[in-house]
Amino acid sequence: MKTNSFRALLLLAAVSCAKQEVKPQPITEQVAAPAPEPSADDWFGQGVQAANAKDSATAKTDFQKAVDKDPKLAAAHFNLGLLAEQAGDLAAAEAEYKAALDANPDHVPAVLNLGHVYRLQDKPQKAIALFQKALATHKYDVRLLNDMVVSYRLAKEYQKAIDTVHRLLSRAPNDPDAYKNLALIYYDMGSYRMAEFISGNAKKLDPKDPGVYNNLGLVQLKLDNRRAALANFKKAISLDSSFGPGHANIGAMALSYRDYRTADREFGRAAQLSPNRWEWHLGDAFALEGLKKPKYAASEYERVLAILPDQADATYGLALAYKDQKQWDKAKDYLGKYLALSDGTHRQDAKNLLQTVEHALSAPPPSQQVAPKPEKPTATPKPDGNGKPSATPQGGDEDDETATPAKAQDKAPEKGPAAKPAAAAATKPAMAEDEDSGDDKPAADKGNPKVAKSDVKPAETPKDKADAPAKDKAPDKAPPADAKGAGEPDDE
Repeated sequence: MKTNSFRALLLLAAVSCAKQEVKPQPITEQVAAPAPEPSADDWFGQGVQAANAKDSATAKTDFQKAVDKDPKLAAAHFNLGLLAEQAGDLAAAEAEYKAALDANPDHVPAVLNLGHVYRLQDKPQKAIALFQKALATHKYDVRLLNDMVVSYRLAKEYQKAIDTVHRLLSRAPNDPDAYKNLALIYYDMGSYRMAEFISGNAKKLDPKDPGVYNNLGLVQLKLDNRRAALANFKKAISLDSSFGPGHANIGAMALSYRDYRTADREFGRAAQLSPNRWEWHLGDAFALEGLKKPKYAASEYERVLAILPDQADATYGLALAYKDQKQWDKAKDYLGKYLALSDGTHRQDAKNLLQTVEHALSAPPPSQQVAPKPEKPTATPKPDGNGKPSATPQGGDEDDETATPAKAQDKAPEKGPAAKPAAAAATKPAMAEDEDSGDDKPAADKGNPKVAKSDVKPAETPKDKADAPAKDKAPDKAPPADAKGAGEPDDE
């Protein structure tokens, strides 16, 4: 009995143990919290790094994400504008610079670059209005004053330009850009000796400034001292091989001598450095026409028209290039556009060429044309004075230095940048405008837009931006992004 009782107790204990619940043990490992989403400042910083690494596509994406997070981040809009300007998209650049100013009306680099875009678009009056507004707050800002001088000069308001230089020099008497701009004003006014004298003063202030030598070269051309002019242009690019105006002016001189290979090389280099300078693309197109490369010339004319849609020389030149390639429909289209322009100077040539093109379009395809029956020769070549048949082709030799390189109706006119490396009309070669600014680089920090510089100065800081020869355009440089910028914009 005791044994049975003992067994019953064991059974009870076993059942009791079987029913016991196992309590869950607490988890001591912590689950990592999700990473916080990048902020606008984070995206901006990444964009700056990409810009400094010359990765424009990534920089653009990062800056765009920054403004998506914070639409009022002026520095990000500014850098997007700079990237767009460097890519040749002036409409997008204008929109972004305006957005930067909407976010921060005192963002001076955005004012400078927006004014630069207006000048590239041949709208100096809009640039003047913009700078006047900014100068109401920043009365003696040297960068703004220099850019205002450039804009007045381009608008041919010379006295206002001179008065602004004097205002600038009253505060910054040793500013070399002010002297360079003043020299260009007198250059445009035809006072070449005065321009030469003032350029000498600029040279004393900064003997290593390529823009000074470029301007002196322009003056020497006007004084009919071509050897000295060429020496000064070469000196400019020896000081800075990325100085576009110097290359463009050498190209213009070569074009005037019909040295098309040199012209193509120099204008091509200048346009590569400053893709927004339409006159340099036009000079290269003329050189390519001279080299009988209409396909490549057409590409350069198209680049001009992408910047200035109604540029007459490029419109006419493109018609000629398409005609040379027997693309009759396109040739007819651009001849029509040229004739619709009020400032076309080759209207009669264009009308004659249009008749030729229309005749080519109306002619039956070669496969449907009936070849004429060959006729027996009825005459022999007339002998010349020595009794030998004359071998001189009719019409002269187009390669002769004194002959026109091409007939007016089927070749691009040799004008503008082609023949005069000076600063005059729309087709002028490059002028030594030297805008050495420094704040035109992308801003690297939103609170204090230190312009991020890269090797190219992207923000337009007016040094000599006087659009003189080639310096009026600033941002050709990569949009960099640190507080200290790289070198000055290459004086364009």
